[in-house]
Order: sequence, then C-alpha cells, then structure tokens
Amino acid sequence: MGRFTSVVIGGLVSLGLCVGAQASTSVNEAYGQCKAEIKEKFGDATRVKLTGSKKYKGTLTVKVSVVPEGLARQRVLCQVTEEALVLANKQGEPLS
Repeated sequence: MGRFTSVVIGGLVSLGLCVGAQASTSVNEAYGQCKAEIKEKFGDATRVKLTGSKKYKGTLTVKVSVVPEGLARQRVLCQVTEEALVLANKQGEPLS
C-alpha cells in the first residue's frame, strides 16, 4: 500500500511539473514574439524587459518595459491570441 501511494504521488508531482513547464514556455514564446515586434517598431537598439504576464479567456497579455534609444521609458502591453499580436500602450490603446 505504501509503495502504491508513493508511485501515485510521484506521478502527480511529475504531471504538475510538466504543466508548469508548458505554461512558462507559452509566456516565453509570447515574450519572444513581442520583443521581435517591438524591436522592429522602435529599432534594434531598443531595450526590452519583461515586467509581467497574465492569461485571460485565451488572450495572453505580456507587460514589458521598453526604452527606445534616446527616448524615455514606456510601458507596453503585448496581447497575444492565436490569430494576432497587438501592441498597446498602458491604457490599452493600440500603438500606431
């Protein structure tokens, strides 16, 4: 009985680790896409730092701090769905 319990607990722990790894991978992938889009928009010398992320109803929102060369720091929201990637300012208005 003790061996069976330890096998079940070990399986649940490994399943939990796999699910956590998949979640972090999707945030990492979204951050990579956002960073590439931001560097394309503001230039390659732009510094980009991840400040947070959240997922709600299929939309992953990545919050980043952007410092374009020679300009002030900006907070940018990058909203990623399966269909699109949208860059927005802190108030949620799309960047032109």
